[in-house]
Amino acid sequence: MKLLVGRQYSYLISPNPKHPSSTHTNILHLCKSGLLSDALILLNSTDTLKLASKPIIYGLLLQTCIQAHSFTHGLQLHSHVVKSGLDTDRFVGNSLLSVYFKLCPNFRETRKVFDRLLYRDVISWTSMLSGYVRVGQPRNALGLYGEMVGSGVESNGFTLSALIKACSVLGELNLGKGFHGVVFRRGFDSGHVIASALIDMYGRNCASRDARQLFDEMPEPDAICWTSVISALTRNDLFEEALGFFYSMQRICGLAPDGFTFGTILTACGNSGRLKQGKEVHGKVITAGFCGNVVVESSLVDMYGKCGSVDEARCVFDRMTVRNAVTWCALLGIYCQKGDFDTVIELFRVMGEVDLYSFGTVLRACAGLAAVRHGKEVHSQYLRRGGWSDVIVESALVDLYAKCGHIDFAYRIFKQMPVRNLISWNSMISGFAQNGKGDEALRIFREMIKEGPKPDFISFLGVLFACSHAGLVDQGRKYFSSMTQDYGIKPGIEHYTCMIDLLGRAEQIEEAEDLIYKADFADDSSLWAALLGACTTSTNSIVAERIAKKMMELDPDYYLSYVLLANVYRAVGRWDDAVKIRKLMEDRGVKKEMPGKSWIDINSTLNSSLQINYTGLPGRGNILDERDYDVEGSTIVSNLSHSTA
Repeated sequence: MKLLVGRQYSYLISPNPKHPSSTHTNILHLCKSGLLSDALILLNSTDTLKLASKPIIYGLLLQTCIQAHSFTHGLQLHSHVVKSGLDTDRFVGNSLLSVYFKLCPNFRETRKVFDRLLYRDVISWTSMLSGYVRVGQPRNALGLYGEMVGSGVESNGFTLSALIKACSVLGELNLGKGFHGVVFRRGFDSGHVIASALIDMYGRNCASRDARQLFDEMPEPDAICWTSVISALTRNDLFEEALGFFYSMQRICGLAPDGFTFGTILTACGNSGRLKQGKEVHGKVITAGFCGNVVVESSLVDMYGKCGSVDEARCVFDRMTVRNAVTWCALLGIYCQKGDFDTVIELFRVMGEVDLYSFGTVLRACAGLAAVRHGKEVHSQYLRRGGWSDVIVESALVDLYAKCGHIDFAYRIFKQMPVRNLISWNSMISGFAQNGKGDEALRIFREMIKEGPKPDFISFLGVLFACSHAGLVDQGRKYFSSMTQDYGIKPGIEHYTCMIDLLGRAEQIEEAEDLIYKADFADDSSLWAALLGACTTSTNSIVAERIAKKMMELDPDYYLSYVLLANVYRAVGRWDDAVKIRKLMEDRGVKKEMPGKSWIDINSTLNSSLQINYTGLPGRGNILDERDYDVEGSTIVSNLSHSTA
């Protein structure tokens, strides 16, 4: 029988049943030549049982599948392995496990292959441990290690490296130190792979001093270890030291940075706002020829964005020939941080590969615009992906629906979340507070204390806002004190503003004024503005005059001092004094902020051309002067005159 395998290899067409060694040789030759399909054709034409004595054939074929990134061919070979009875062979079993580990998108199938292995050596166990860490299941990796110990298989350096990475991700520093002890006792501490994993673990868990000490004790650290210590210092906000290590690595040790090193140091420059150093590193990137590296270029986009150079970030992005999800997410994050939410939505619509971070970012943009229709579209797209339940995305959904007034729907999503983090709880607390359900906000806060994470700065801000708008004065006082006494959280200016608003609504003006004087922000005009606004409700014009005078001393150009005092005068019927304040404001050249800008949804399209121009007019109420429609451009431009003083 003859079999055509390809013109240039047509001489490999005579598998001889009496001489199977010729078939073995031909398959090996085809694999080494990268002709995987042809090798499989030849394999299918051969008696499987005659190859059973040649596990090396299947090992090589499986390795070729990995090199060709062909999981389909790997599945075919899996069938051959089972038929030949070689699934009990340790070498073939590990090779098969490697195919699933590196190519199979469903890790549960990889676990099934592992469970079917008759003989599991340290390679089998280490592959599964590393796999669990890679797919984001480090807790399962530690559990599997317990099974490994129970089976009597001793770990090697690669096993310990995987376990240290699992501890790093989980924040299990003490357990990680225990594995560090094992590494030392068994003499694995000189290996660069383990040393790099240990440095990363200490850096991730706020033990930068231990990371630095470990690095300093290394006789000849390689580029990977240098990158790990730079990353550890960056994670702990030791940016100056990180830059120092970056330059020492090149000048003293003569080691060239790789793509990960450049990405790490660019992160340090971005997080510390060091634009000048970032540009210097950018120059080194160009000189070293890393401009086409997607990791480096994504880090450049992120660095320029965090340093406020949005145009330069966009320039780097537009020049990129290859972009991945990280690149797009970096750009989305920049525009979201800038408050340019409509650009975030536009970019999301044209990006190809969408990951969970992208969903979270665009949902935050929709929340910022109160664009619930667009948010629902993104929500539907998230659900269509299937199989995902991500706490960040679902927290963003809670925030979106709460800010858009759909508080019941937000609560339904919150209740269905299998895992809730601090962001989830805070979003729900703030959502109820902002929708006038103060009692519900406090109930969620109490649940969080019992079940969830420790409350933070944002948690108490939502609670105090809820107390303020629900008139819960005593509870507001209690929670304000609890921040410092029970949780060690120093109140910020936002918390003081909420308390002043709470006390002002209850007409406790003197207590509110005393609170300002006790604060570290007594010279901040916004606190006095909150108190002056409260005087409008209490109609206490004498206190209002004193506060306004104080505000004008602190900031003579702060327009709210004049506007709020004029409002107080009008509230008590002192119209002449209100006019005098407006005249004083004009004489001093004090102007109010620029007109507002709003977004409107027309035919599923966001339009940001609604300009609201506020012009001070005598009298009260809103006067709609003119409304112009531009049907062709699908925009509406409204000129609205509104009396604010």
